[in-house]
Amino acid sequence: MKKRMPYSVIFFMCLVLVFPIVDIANGFLLTMGLMLPVGVLYRLFFFVFLILSILSKPIPKSSYTLVTFVFVIGNSLIFLLQSIFLENTTGWIIDDFGVFVKYFLGVLISYFVYQQRSNFPNYYYEKLFHALNFLFILGLLVPYFLGVGTQTYEASNAGYKGYFFAQNDLSCAFIIFITFTGYHLIQKIKNKWDFSAAFILFLFASDIYCLLLIGMKTGVIYGLVVMLYVMFMLMFGKNTSILKRIIAWGSSILFVFWMILHGVGKILQMVEGTYNRMVYFYYLYDGNLVKLLTSSRSEFLEGGMNFFLQDNHLIFTLFGGQGFTYRQENFGRLGLIEMDFFDIFFGIGFGGIILFLIFIGYFIKLAFQKELMSVYSVILVVVLLYSFFAGHVFFSALSSTMLGLVCGGIVSKLKINSM
Repeated sequence: MKKRMPYSVIFFMCLVLVFPIVDIANGFLLTMGLMLPVGVLYRLFFFVFLILSILSKPIPKSSYTLVTFVFVIGNSLIFLLQSIFLENTTGWIIDDFGVFVKYFLGVLISYFVYQQRSNFPNYYYEKLFHALNFLFILGLLVPYFLGVGTQTYEASNAGYKGYFFAQNDLSCAFIIFITFTGYHLIQKIKNKWDFSAAFILFLFASDIYCLLLIGMKTGVIYGLVVMLYVMFMLMFGKNTSILKRIIAWGSSILFVFWMILHGVGKILQMVEGTYNRMVYFYYLYDGNLVKLLTSSRSEFLEGGMNFFLQDNHLIFTLFGGQGFTYRQENFGRLGLIEMDFFDIFFGIGFGGIILFLIFIGYFIKLAFQKELMSVYSVILVVVLLYSFFAGHVFFSALSSTMLGLVCGGIVSKLKINSM
């Protein structure tokens, strides 16, 4: 008899699937000038649901449980100490609580999946990722073809983001999706060709198109690299039959011809804005490639470090950080570096960095155990690199949710009595 999935798991899946819709609704309301906290209320509800669901189930006695609880409790203690030592106002405390909710969201999502892994078949987890990818594609392409939505750079063809309102976060999500669909496309093509293979091919092609629309240089370059890798594996993979290689070669040649005849102009139009911005900033930075490649984050880092070291509460902030609203209110743009590792250090100090490294180090070790290695392991490394250079992962609601699902994919493969 087939085991029935618990209502808490079904509700969790519904909450995950609804989050791109919530983000689109939130962005649409903002464009209409309506400051309704739809996204904030949704994340707070999701956060409370995860805590209550986790605490209502038996807590496994494992090293993963210890690492997770130390991370959450340790960071919560830092948050409380910041409120006392920095004498934050009530408004600042509320704002910082919202930041920590985003920070904890991915951690709690992965732990929920770990706790419920006996009720969460890997098959359904993969379907959840594909369904989420499909919703993101619709959320970006439908407004685009209707001629509505927003762009980060109004004066160029780059930076389209529909109603999502978070270009870096959106780029991170599609980097995750294209890695996931690229891997599954290779697996599907090597095996039986059916409707599911066609659907994944559609997702993969759409992910590339969306990354070009978003126009972030990291996303565009990564998407093209993944596309070339997938094409190479389809044409030269060891387990691919001669017939399938011929079809792959033929499809690739037809695709190239189609691009030459119809698609080149459209692709060039989409990347033109990205290229123009890079050239503009290259001359603006006097040819400084470090500033160009980091989008001036290297300059913000230097200024942010100076403010951090000159703070009146330095004895405390070295260990406990300056929080997040405190930095933005006092230092303006230099309060946010947009390189997550440094934002963690400035925001929650050496204590927060230690907790972060323990948690991430544990997950990296876990992800590359022989029996657990999978596409989720690769995605984890890609996202960590993205967070270091481009930021907007650990303290972004969208990216943190996606990272939590990736980590959940890793722990979902654990045996029930392991760890």
